Parts: sequence; structure tokens; C-alpha cells
Amino acid sequence: MPSARPIRSGARTSVFVNCPFDDGYRPIFRAVIFAVVACGFKPHCALERLDGAEYRLDKIAGMIGACDWGIHDISRVEVDAVDPAPRFNMPLELGMHLGARFLGEAPHRRKRALILESEPHRYDRTLSDISGQDIAHHGGDPARAIACVRDFFNDYRSRASVPLPGSQALAVDYEVVCHDIGPRLAAEARLGAWDTLPFRDFVDVLAWGLAVLARSRTG
Repeated sequence: MPSARPIRSGARTSVFVNCPFDDGYRPIFRAVIFAVVACGFKPHCALERLDGAEYRLDKIAGMIGACDWGIHDISRVEVDAVDPAPRFNMPLELGMHLGARFLGEAPHRRKRALILESEPHRYDRTLSDISGQDIAHHGGDPARAIACVRDFFNDYRSRASVPLPGSQALAVDYEVVCHDIGPRLAAEARLGAWDTLPFRDFVDVLAWGLAVLARSRTG
């Protein structure tokens, strides 16, 4: 039986990231996670908790329920000659998020979603029920993915808060963290190679790296 899914106290800053995990998508995935952390939020995804006794769909439903925010990339619609079948996991999880918002109890109605595609308007053919909604496209470019995430969160900031750093500034920070600070911090913490860090370690090192950058700016 599915477990109960209480609303957690950290839901307002928690983001469920629903996207492909294959090697080809990895640069976009890492850029999206960086942008979530850089914008002051906490990313969550199916990679973060391994439990062979846990029902996978129940785990995902629990994460969606515990996050007010969701980032859903529905771009992986390609098929190949070896395995000519599309992947439906991402649209399924997007549907769970939207269902929680439209049909769930009051706390779930504050959920917000960023829907990503790699090509503009392709979703009109692949998932026409969401035609008319605002869909952002990243074009397979990590810098553009960072901009999509930054602009999404910036649009929902309170009127009294300062704007988030611009997308170009965040893209520069990402390059510095990925090619300098992150690998160095991962090595110093004896976590292993930067390119193969598990999800939670990667998130932690991103936060450390951003803190290093912030200290360097304040002197």
C-alpha cells in the first residue's frame, strides 16, 4: 500500500526535478540542479534515495507531495533503432504534479511547475493536452537551461525581495564551479571524482562552491 504523504515544513523551498538521467542529458541535468541551488532552493529527484524495499512510484509521489515546486523536462521523446519506444516517465510525473495541484488538498494548490522542452512547440505534437501553457525551451544548451530556471524562480519572488542574479552571471558562476571550485572541493572532501559524484554529494559540493564564490566577492 502507498504510504501517507504529509506536507513537510520545507515544501516552500523544495523543488522536485523530473528529467532524464541518461548521459546525453547529463549537461542539462547538472545545469538545472546548479540553478536550483544558486536560486536558494533545495533540489530533489529520484536519484537521491536508494531503497530496494521502496515502491518507486510511491517514492516519487512522496517527493512531489513534499515539494511546492517542480521542474519537468519532457524533451526526451526520441526513439532509436535499437529500442524504438518513447519514454513516458517524465510526462507521467508531470501529470502527478498537475493532479496534485488541481485536485489535491489546499497545501498542494500552491504548487508551481516549470515545464521544459528542447524545441519550441514540439509538445503540441507529443503532449497536446498542455498546449496553451507556458513552456520554456533550453535548446540542449546548459546556459539556456540555467536561464529558464532562474527566470522561473525570479518571476515568483516577493515584491520586497531583490532580483536573483542574472542568467549570464549564473552561467559564468556555473562554469567556475564546474571547472575549478567543484572538482577541488570534491577532492578535498575525499568524495571522489567530480564527474561521478552521487546526486546528494553533487548538491552539497554545489552549495559549498557557491559559498566560496560569495566569500570571494565580499573579500
